Amino acid sequence: MTIANLESAQESAQLVNVEQGLVSRRIFSDPEIYQLELEQVFARCWLYLGHESQLPNRGDYINVFMGEEPVLVVRNRQGKINAFINSCRHRGNRVCRADAGNTASFLCTYHGWTYDLDGKLIGVPGHQELYHGELNRGQWGLPQVAQVASYGGLIFGTFDPDAPSLDEYLGDMRWGLDMLLGQGDMVAVPGIVRWQMYVNWKFPSDNAIGDTYHGRISHLSAIVAGHTGANATDMARVRPPAIGKRRGFSMVMEYGHGLNADYIDDSRFNWDSPSAYWLKDAETIKRLGPMRSRIPRSNQNVFPNLFVNSGSRELMLRNPLGPRKLEIWKTMLIDRNAPPEAARAQLFGSNRHFGPGGVFEQDDGENWDQSTNNSASPVARRYDLNYSMSLGYGEVVEDELSPPRIETVTSEHCQLWMYRCWAEFMAAPSWKHLREHHSRPHGQRL
Repeated sequence: MTIANLESAQESAQLVNVEQGLVSRRIFSDPEIYQLELEQVFARCWLYLGHESQLPNRGDYINVFMGEEPVLVVRNRQGKINAFINSCRHRGNRVCRADAGNTASFLCTYHGWTYDLDGKLIGVPGHQELYHGELNRGQWGLPQVAQVASYGGLIFGTFDPDAPSLDEYLGDMRWGLDMLLGQGDMVAVPGIVRWQMYVNWKFPSDNAIGDTYHGRISHLSAIVAGHTGANATDMARVRPPAIGKRRGFSMVMEYGHGLNADYIDDSRFNWDSPSAYWLKDAETIKRLGPMRSRIPRSNQNVFPNLFVNSGSRELMLRNPLGPRKLEIWKTMLIDRNAPPEAARAQLFGSNRHFGPGGVFEQDDGENWDQSTNNSASPVARRYDLNYSMSLGYGEVVEDELSPPRIETVTSEHCQLWMYRCWAEFMAAPSWKHLREHHSRPHGQRL
């Protein structure tokens, strides 16, 4: 990054006012800020690539994106998972256009340059006749993703060789991810559901990380119409809890991750639902511990753009396609050993809840669309957005039950924390600087 670009990124970071809980609308629509995000956030962070169960065999691959970069994730002949940019070094054409499959090599259909499962250039038509044997194929392999690692079957990659390990990057977020991954032997349901929205990627991320404030308003018509969670009682008769009365907690974590979660409310929870089987399993309860085994739902965001819903067992990656557009990729996880009726209930509930046909997703998408549009309007963008709910009242509890948490499920602590960390990524000249100076929740009052 040039000095001028770094200075612009540092100026962008000033558009978040943590002390007053204010965020400038510019960060949701400005093309220059978006381009800086691609460098300062998406080219640095560990980004979700897929689930190991999608690559069971040697030669299996999936075609994904890291930010706007097309990336091939491949299990090589030794069983190792590699990732490299899906762009031929000759003219830049993609070397693979299929979403997923199994292959021995990748051939660019433009001029025939061929790459192996490690991204090495192994075939060049006319290498002797046209290049006179002088092209050093060892220097013209596909650009590698600098680091690739997995946690609990979730594959992540980062383009930055100086980034910390995946375990360090996730940190306490691993405790949250285990609320999903610890429910059983989780595998990905075949196929990825995709759809596009004309929204800035940060609005879905801040919604995922802790916005329970909107549910009684945005989703009320769906609830009254009979839409319920898989484990809820009849919500058409049992109204949502009054504002401020919902029982749960929130967590903020290093590098911008966060979550909110509900404690089980026995007056509203349907223990007879097929999807509740794992909450009654002794081994699962032991594995998750006394606190996590009493949490039927959590909404989580692995910064920057992976939404994890432990209740419906969904992974939703919000890939940016510009400052005002994104494409969502949804993967459902399922317990390999789940009772058939539980698996059916989960898939049915997931598809009617989130996704292109999901009733909640349609409500959310309209909200994010309008928020994005109004962030670009020349007069409205003069006025900051308010993220000050409960500012100064977020007492961080630190005990042996969990990582640091806030004993409230409805606040704006998680959203403001995410924008605080976004600003730190934007301002930091390097990962070394970021590791030394980033915000930590320990000892905080938010």
